[in-house]
Amino acid sequence: MIPRLFAITLFGLASLDAAGPVEQARADLDKAVVELGQTQREYADLRRALYRDINRLDDEALTLAKELKLLQQSEESVTADSRRLDSEIEARKTDFNYAAGILNQYSKSLVTRLHPAENQIYLEAIEKLDQAAGSKADNPTGELEERIKVLELGLSRIKASAGGHRFEGKALRNGSESLEGTLLVTGPSVFFSAKSGGFEGVATFAETGTALPNVVSVGESNGAIASAVTGEGGSLPFDGTMGKALLTAEAQDSLMETIEKGGLVGHCILLLGAISLIITVFKFFEITRFPVPDRRAINAILDLLVTGDHAGAKKAAASLKGMAGEVVKVGVEQFYQKRKVLEETIYEKLIDVKPRLERFLPFLALTAATGPLLGLLGTVLGIIKTFQAMVIYGTGNAKNFSAGISEALITTAEGLVVAIPVLILHGLMKGLAKGKAGEIESIAIALVNGTSELDKNHKPIVTSRSPDDDDDDFVLNAVQSNPA
Repeated sequence: MIPRLFAITLFGLASLDAAGPVEQARADLDKAVVELGQTQREYADLRRALYRDINRLDDEALTLAKELKLLQQSEESVTADSRRLDSEIEARKTDFNYAAGILNQYSKSLVTRLHPAENQIYLEAIEKLDQAAGSKADNPTGELEERIKVLELGLSRIKASAGGHRFEGKALRNGSESLEGTLLVTGPSVFFSAKSGGFEGVATFAETGTALPNVVSVGESNGAIASAVTGEGGSLPFDGTMGKALLTAEAQDSLMETIEKGGLVGHCILLLGAISLIITVFKFFEITRFPVPDRRAINAILDLLVTGDHAGAKKAAASLKGMAGEVVKVGVEQFYQKRKVLEETIYEKLIDVKPRLERFLPFLALTAATGPLLGLLGTVLGIIKTFQAMVIYGTGNAKNFSAGISEALITTAEGLVVAIPVLILHGLMKGLAKGKAGEIESIAIALVNGTSELDKNHKPIVTSRSPDDDDDDFVLNAVQSNPA
């Protein structure tokens, strides 16, 4: 506004110079005043309008500030919701992946949890569902749906087995012969009854190398399993060890089966053991019944000899039996000879006693020594056969390999079973024989020592004596007895 007034004034001054200074100045001043008033009114109007615009804009700014604050709050809420949704989505993804992993693991492990008898009805369906789920790897939802079908199949299996699932199928009789029949699944136990009849048993968890289960017969079942399987009702033998007890009982061989597994070497070992047992029995009766004179009878004979009653001593000695009696008879006959002659004569008879008492005992010692060696020989031959079978059939079946080793070790067990008792019996028989020989030797020593009583009680009649003879080595042809 001021520059405009200044221009008007200058313009007025210029007019004064042209038209007259005063009038022109006054006219210009009036005009300037009028214009100033008009300008002031316009300025006031503009100012009021400007204030109104400012107030309106302030109100709008306040309103926008409030709206901005609300929008910011809304944005924060939306952001928080978005974060929460993202977290929830991640959690749902994690749960989904976990559920998919669990169902995948379940479908894989369900096959291993099936009883071998159930493979005939569930294995193919599980494999198809697993393949269908694998083909939908790019569609997680579709894959999960297929996995859920496996879960539903497993639940239906549990429901069926809990109430008793009966179906037609096949099974292996004691792991060898394939039979058709009816299977009954009740919980973890499976029972089988053949269509042809005559065979029933419990299906075990043992792998047979085929899709068929191995059925072990239960002794003395009397058709109870067949009645229960066919729906007629009956008692079932449940095995808490999942068939292991039945397999253990089935694996227990009878004595004759074990002997047959020993082979030729095992038969030789058992033959030696039987012969040793017979010899032991024979030697026991021979040694215990080996006649040995009573010590009182020997003392009575010695009294007769010391008193000079040679004929009575011979008569008493003649009543004695056995080899011990022969020793006494020889001792009585040679009692009055030189001590050296008497000792040699009795020793000759004693030499025959010990071999008689110990005869056949070396065979027991030989059996005790060779039994383990024969057992080892049988084991080596059995292991050689096992390795030959491995070369032909391979090592895929560890059960057959262990069975071959087990059979090979039977001969070792037989050798020890025979050798240990025979060794003990040999020691016992040896001790009995030594005891009997000692009793006979004590009798012989008593006869020899009895000659020392001759000089003390009686005076012998010497018919001939050499200067070279010792006092203890003289010949007595007769003795002079004291009158009774």
